[in-house]
Amino acid sequence: KNELSIVAARRPIIICLPTKMTKPPPLIFENSHDGGSLPALQMLVTDIFTWEILYQISQFAIRVAFMNYSKIIVNPKKANSDKAKATLMELGPSYVVSFVHSLYVTARGVMHLYSLWAASNMDKIYIDGPEGDYREAHLEVARTNILFVAYLFYDMIHILHQYPKLGGGDTMAHHMLFAFCSVINGTYGIMPFQFGWLIVGELSTIFLNWRWFLLKSGRDSGVLLENVNTMFAGSFFLTRIVMYTAGIGHLYIFSMSELKSLSSPEVSGVPLSALGITCGCMLLGWLLNLYWGSKILRKVARGRTNVTVKSTEPVAAKAGKKNRRSKRE
Repeated sequence: KNELSIVAARRPIIICLPTKMTKPPPLIFENSHDGGSLPALQMLVTDIFTWEILYQISQFAIRVAFMNYSKIIVNPKKANSDKAKATLMELGPSYVVSFVHSLYVTARGVMHLYSLWAASNMDKIYIDGPEGDYREAHLEVARTNILFVAYLFYDMIHILHQYPKLGGGDTMAHHMLFAFCSVINGTYGIMPFQFGWLIVGELSTIFLNWRWFLLKSGRDSGVLLENVNTMFAGSFFLTRIVMYTAGIGHLYIFSMSELKSLSSPEVSGVPLSALGITCGCMLLGWLLNLYWGSKILRKVARGRTNVTVKSTEPVAAKAGKKNRRSKRE
């Protein structure tokens, strides 16, 4: 009887499980490498040391160049040789690294745009798992993103070490903000195509660094500087105005439904706050580019006006001389 009463008293226990299990948040840069977070972080540290090694090589090369070709590097007619030499030796290595970084990431940015051009809006905005159709292209974007973050970390170290010669608080804030956005994008695997048209904007930095060398070496006038200024203004307008505006329009007009879905746990699960910061930074960068672009256009227009005025001065002077001669006669 006791056994029967115990069996009869037992009731089935029903355990209710949620139908949709929420996945845990990813580790840092987890969606940037097939091996997960650890190999991606190893790449990040390696890239930071790579940029620093390039800095040390550039510093050594500049010293050797000044020992043998100082008169060629600096224009003694228009610059204080000692001051120019000190500036180029102290700050030149950072600008060399910036030049190499801009050249390399611009080329890779063009490659990313080409490889993801025909992808769907979802594949343009989200890095899918290993089974995705654009997995290789997505991982190449993630690789460039890690390289970019490594450069920002390297550059911030040198900015602090040589503060404020390489930049002030605004430069530090810019680097930290974009590093944060890149870490978010690399961790949750979002914005691969958008990263392409953003990083291509580094094209104008190539000519900006070139311009810095010309000015610091005493070549503050001439055809070469005018050509570099023209290439800087043209590349800035092409990449940071035209391409950037087209990218913003594609993201916020034609990809809005995919953008809203990124925070879903079934997609990337990126927090709305982090997604909002990323989107806000892209909009802020667009507005800043429009502002800087307007200033560049005003300077270009002002420069052409000055050239026109200077070219008419000799003619006016000759005309004045002729008039004075006629009056004397």
